[in-house]
Amino acid sequence: MCAAKLLKSAILRTNVKHRPSPTLFYFPGITSKAWHDSSEPHFKWTKQLEDNVEVIKKEYLELRDKGFASDYHLKDNEHKLHEGSWDWFNFIDKGKKQDKFRQACPQTTRLLESVPGLFTDTPFGFSFFSTLKPGSHIAPHCSPCNLRIRCHFPLIVPPNCGIRVADEERVWQEGKCMLFDDAYEHEVWHAGDAKDGARERVVLLFDVWHWEITDAERQSIIDMFGYAKTQGWMK
Repeated sequence: MCAAKLLKSAILRTNVKHRPSPTLFYFPGITSKAWHDSSEPHFKWTKQLEDNVEVIKKEYLELRDKGFASDYHLKDNEHKLHEGSWDWFNFIDKGKKQDKFRQACPQTTRLLESVPGLFTDTPFGFSFFSTLKPGSHIAPHCSPCNLRIRCHFPLIVPPNCGIRVADEERVWQEGKCMLFDDAYEHEVWHAGDAKDGARERVVLLFDVWHWEITDAERQSIIDMFGYAKTQGWMK
């Protein structure tokens, strides 16, 4: 018998106060706040990434100069989340690591795989180079679950870019990890103009398990989603 179960329930939201509002799966009883800080003890791994920003940026630029094809594609009847141009190059796609990324970006792969609790083996796990072109906007939305903490590792940050999580807006700093709970409503924009020479905004995006979810609980959740997939309940 599976140790974790999916329960159906209605979702009530208000616009009075920002609260975590995952659209599909809610794990109760864990610490919840919109923003996290890399100085917190469970995020010590951020220093190794920050020490290697030029290594990661070099691999991204080599990839860009080769003209990589975006991995971001909408399926039939799928809701479009953004306006403008938003490109992905996936390392983790719905929990599965991609060999083409390993081959194209071996040092970035090594650094990501050294991150404790890298969020894989569930349909909600992602990691990719996120390239937002000038004049683009990612609409306000909430993640499907509250199992993870999202990291943006900024590589290229031109002016007129920003992110809002809950009721606070921030601007990325190149080479500094930005951590947040994407179960809270969030949106992203690049208000620059390509006609004025604005560059793309690039972050390395990835997810880590919420630190309070134990190893046993993580495995139960992975098993639950695996079972749901074998039953045809999830794609």
